Amino acid sequence: MNHYWQDKSVVVTGGARGQGAAVTLLLLQAGAMVFVMDYLPEPDPTWTDLQQQALGLPGRLSTLHLDVAKASGWEVAAQAVRSCGRELYGLVNNAGITGPRNTVTRTVLDDWERVIGVNLTGAMLGIRALAPLMPPGASILNISSTVGMTGYYSAAYSTSKWALRGLTRSAAMELAPSGIRVNCVCPGVVDTEMIRSNLTLVNALQGVIPLQGMAAPRQIADVMFFLLGPRSSYMTGADIAVDGGITGCGTYWPVAHATGALAHAESRRDARQGYAMEQDVGSVAEVIGTSKY
Repeated sequence: MNHYWQDKSVVVTGGARGQGAAVTLLLLQAGAMVFVMDYLPEPDPTWTDLQQQALGLPGRLSTLHLDVAKASGWEVAAQAVRSCGRELYGLVNNAGITGPRNTVTRTVLDDWERVIGVNLTGAMLGIRALAPLMPPGASILNISSTVGMTGYYSAAYSTSKWALRGLTRSAAMELAPSGIRVNCVCPGVVDTEMIRSNLTLVNALQGVIPLQGMAAPRQIADVMFFLLGPRSSYMTGADIAVDGGITGCGTYWPVAHATGALAHAESRRDARQGYAMEQDVGSVAEVIGTSKY
């Protein structure tokens, strides 16, 4: 399986930065031909940074400045895939925007349509355009969010992410006879420039994450890479939460903190971590030295 991606191609939308760039680099490291679609204009420092990171990796990177919400953009992508000489084994519908975070009664129609267009319609157009080019064994990922699994006040964004889960199931049912898998990844709070630009939001979100920290883009990308490849060959129509425990146990996490219910468990955890550091400093240093997070 080490050479699985060397003769294959993948399309990643919104792949110029964040978790999209992280999975792009993993695929390039594995030898894939990766078409990155993003709305960022070229030239742009973000594109330059991705291209610099891709230098020397076994795979090939091709960048496409396209709007995923327009069918014409997907026609261009399909033509690029047909011309590359490698079969298309992966599609990652990662492109997404938040738009203004407004409640239902305060949402402007233009904002609603743009968020739905990019986050939901873009994924549908991508599947419609590229699934016919994919052979048995190929994998499609729709990138939703934990706000697509729980209640959230931002009407357009939340609706688009919930709807992606429905789109995933519809596509999984249709494409299963063709041997094409379709799954949905639901990241939690990912440490990106977009999040970091709103410190109030960061501080509010930190209090609902049981693992007590935002995810690095690479931590989401590792799960995406697994779902794209052959080791997940019997998975389709699934929602995978990669969220530090928000959806699994996050509802009462702030309550547990407020009541002190976890204080004893946290003290035991700190003691275990201290013991591990004393007993195996060399191993810990080795892990830190080789980590890519």
